[in-house]
Amino acid sequence: MEKITFKLVNNEYELKEALNVRRLVFVEEQGIDEDIEYDGFDSEALHLVVKSGEQIIGTARVRFPATGEAKIERMALLKPFRRRGIGSDMMSFLSSELRMRYVSHVILHAQYTTLDFYETCGYSVTGPPFWEAGIKHVAMEKQL
Repeated sequence: MEKITFKLVNNEYELKEALNVRRLVFVEEQGIDEDIEYDGFDSEALHLVVKSGEQIIGTARVRFPATGEAKIERMALLKPFRRRGIGSDMMSFLSSELRMRYVSHVILHAQYTTLDFYETCGYSVTGPPFWEAGIKHVAMEKQL
């Protein structure tokens, strides 16, 4: 297996590849409409890419709705790389980056099927399940 690395997007190529991972996971695999997936917020967000060697295999985006608060969104990892601990490492990397940006409160909307994963990463459910993009979700939060 190639070395797995994590970095923040700093060029158009990486952003394009991150958006392609999202297309493969959310649009093709999960059937989410492209108009929902590409919501116009990417230009104002911080983006993480995960690489296996030189191939971008995962991504997440972060927006900052309020001072000291971040919202992790669009976390995606290509299917062959799931269940290897890479997702947990992504969340750890993001937590470290957010602490350096003086973020103390992180929120996210987790797909219901990933609830256990986010709880393992230290997130707590903050409300009842709801539907977003035709998929059952739950709001979660974590203090950093």
